[in-house]
Amino acid sequence: MGKVRISASIPADILKKFDEVCNKTGQPNRSNAIMTAMHDYIVNNRWIDKKGKVTGVVLLTYNHDVRGINAALTSVQHSYGDIINASLHIHMDKHQCLEIIAVEGDMEKISRLVRGLQGKKGVLSVKLVTAA
Repeated sequence: MGKVRISASIPADILKKFDEVCNKTGQPNRSNAIMTAMHDYIVNNRWIDKKGKVTGVVLLTYNHDVRGINAALTSVQHSYGDIINASLHIHMDKHQCLEIIAVEGDMEKISRLVRGLQGKKGVLSVKLVTAA
């Protein structure tokens, strides 16, 4: 398979952090690290095309200092009570929280939940991990 040269614009601080992680993990070069990151992104989002009943967890990190974030996240979760089995709230530090939400149900509805969480101001990351 041939290779394609690409160009991307990203903030300097993100590139610096990326390069630091590349060095610490022993990546031979930035291109290889970007290829690995892209592959991980594809694998982590393979659930997008999945159909039917799915069991998994939604990992959500957010800045709890953002006005209204707690109420917004609670509202979204209450709207999906039929697919949310449980949730666990963890204080990561003074400003960031991790919410682990156990889900089971129709993949289309779980996808709507994930998209609803991603769209909230203050949300830092949302990741769905499905069970095999």
